[in-house]
Amino acid sequence: MAVETYEVFGQMKMGPAGSCPAVLHGKKAKIKCAEGDIFELPADAMALSLRARKDLLENGCETELDYPKITKSVMAKLAEYLKHHREHACSEIRTPLTSENLVDSGASRWDASFVNVDKETLFDLTAAASYLDIPGLWFLLSAKAAVLTNNKTADKLRKEFSMANDFPAAEEAELRREYAAAFKMPDADLSQLAASSVIRSGVKAAEYKSGKALEDSGEAQEVTLKSWRHAMWRAAVLDDWKLLANAPEQVKSDRDLVKSAVLTSQGQALKFASPELKSDESLVLDATRYSGTAFADAAPELRSDKNFLLKALGAHGGAMTGAPDALRNDKAFLLEAAKAGKGAAMQGASLALREDRNFVLDMSVHDAEAYKFAAEDLLNDKDFAVAVAKRNGKALKFMLPVFKADPDVVRAAVSRDPQAAQFAHAARRAELGMVQESIHGEVQLKEELQSQIKAAQEDSSTTTTLAMAQGPRQVPAQALAASMSSTYLKLNKTVFFTAMSTMTANMGQANYISSNAYMDKIPQFERPEVDAVGLMWGAVGGIGMRWKAFASEDVLNKTPEALLTIPDSCKVLHVACCTISPPEWFSASHFDETTRGYYLQQTAGQIKLELSEVTASAQSWEKQVEADRKALEDLPTIDRRPVPNNFAAAAPLGGWPSLVKSQSPAVPQIVGALQKGSKVRLTGLRAKNGVTGTLIQQFGDGKWKVKLDDGSGNALLRPGFFEPLQA
Repeated sequence: MAVETYEVFGQMKMGPAGSCPAVLHGKKAKIKCAEGDIFELPADAMALSLRARKDLLENGCETELDYPKITKSVMAKLAEYLKHHREHACSEIRTPLTSENLVDSGASRWDASFVNVDKETLFDLTAAASYLDIPGLWFLLSAKAAVLTNNKTADKLRKEFSMANDFPAAEEAELRREYAAAFKMPDADLSQLAASSVIRSGVKAAEYKSGKALEDSGEAQEVTLKSWRHAMWRAAVLDDWKLLANAPEQVKSDRDLVKSAVLTSQGQALKFASPELKSDESLVLDATRYSGTAFADAAPELRSDKNFLLKALGAHGGAMTGAPDALRNDKAFLLEAAKAGKGAAMQGASLALREDRNFVLDMSVHDAEAYKFAAEDLLNDKDFAVAVAKRNGKALKFMLPVFKADPDVVRAAVSRDPQAAQFAHAARRAELGMVQESIHGEVQLKEELQSQIKAAQEDSSTTTTLAMAQGPRQVPAQALAASMSSTYLKLNKTVFFTAMSTMTANMGQANYISSNAYMDKIPQFERPEVDAVGLMWGAVGGIGMRWKAFASEDVLNKTPEALLTIPDSCKVLHVACCTISPPEWFSASHFDETTRGYYLQQTAGQIKLELSEVTASAQSWEKQVEADRKALEDLPTIDRRPVPNNFAAAAPLGGWPSLVKSQSPAVPQIVGALQKGSKVRLTGLRAKNGVTGTLIQQFGDGKWKVKLDDGSGNALLRPGFFEPLQA
């Protein structure tokens, strides 16, 4: 089984990855090394190399794999490792290492013996493992290198690895100070940095020897590899790219190092590169691909070159922001970019051009994305949105949400391009028949996903290659961004995890309850554009924060029947994530009969009466409401909300909450029948007793809409909760 490596809080870890594809079992792989010799290995053994696995799956086992960077001696050693681990799983090496004996840290005795080689062979194998992408071997070799350099001073490491002592004392002290400041250490011990520098220099020397390094003059490269000064700066910059700012010019001219810094900084490190590298078209395009603003740090001759600028715009539309003012005001050039599918260049156009209606329309005709970067006044202009939609329906993708829901704008866009419907508001898509009603919407979600993927593929710009900034660490070859890509999909579903504590709060849970109550309301505002739902999560046993905090001492363990199991939770999540148009929020939990009754009993607007169980079960719901109303008629009203005449000015928060007796004015005589426009007085309620209002509308179920005189809005009430007043 293959192995993968990953990072956890700055520590490299390893774990099992996917098994060998079945199509490779029982077949042979042929590997050609640098000297031309052919190695024949079982394909499932060679598949431990992720690079070889990819090549075998793409080209077939009959095709000879040519790896000119791997020498015969190194390939023989690799074959030994691959054949062994075809039958024996890689043992997990625990980090940080517990001792200098790798066996104590989890390595098998065979693995520990395998890496018991001289330093040159160790680094040759490390370079090969990185080139062929063999994570298990790379991790093992890195652990061995760490053992070789552990607990050794910087001076001892320099001598042991035969590095030239060319590091000026003043410059070394400055690097120590900057390195300590970068990692917020009171005093930087350069021994750790030195260990990193000799390992990286050793690997780079192996890469250079195998021909994998960049094409430099042999003599200059040899001098650089033996330079202690360069090695220390290189290791420091790989740990924190910002240290490149004050590095010597020789370090800033190291193309390989600057390229790594550009990767980890998402393009920002280009500003610290040497003038020569700022004129390097390939390096500038790499930096621009990560961040369009990095183009501003390119050499002036590149920024002024129209042909190269078009290439940079293909990498990132934001490159236009770094172009000279003359080009940012050049209508002809911007139109040429839009015709080439680079309408995103509009974001770097001058404000005058982004405010020019006719010019933005012309740009949007050729590339809809140009509309996205128009001036704010144009983006908020509905008439302009309709005009753009009539010329290029795909511009709907880049419009404000209010226009994506506007029938006129959507109609104009869809009339121009039916495919634009997928960018419209859910309500408009429903009108167009694109949203189907269903209990379980897996089919609809899959169809939506496919339509969005198709739209992303039709996007004029190529898929953006991304490299996520991981924090200060060396980036091995297999971690580079060559295989990392992204696309953009429209958000269709959100699930907010709240809790039933909104309804069953305990003392001391104020912050928790307020947070849950807030999330309970979010789905209301996201709908209908996003099918949002709030899930009032119940107690789950054997997993999660409760288990981590209380484990076997959890009080809920006394009622295991009330705990959701993991399979129960999977079912609940399936419903929450896949059901189309569910309630805005719902609860999922196990209840005993009594608790379930409490939750299902309707209590709003009532005061519980002391009734026997027999009486309570015999009375209908309507009779209970009538009994509550009569019980309240002769009671003084106690109100906990700031309704008129129910607060004292000197009371805390203006009398809310308050237990002050209401000072309502005298109640008018109750006369007459109910009809539209009748004045009524509310009664039988906890909060609004005595408030007057006007009947506005009666509904089919008998309820009346009442406009309240206290200015608090309208109420929807049954006739039992208000009484008519004299006109």
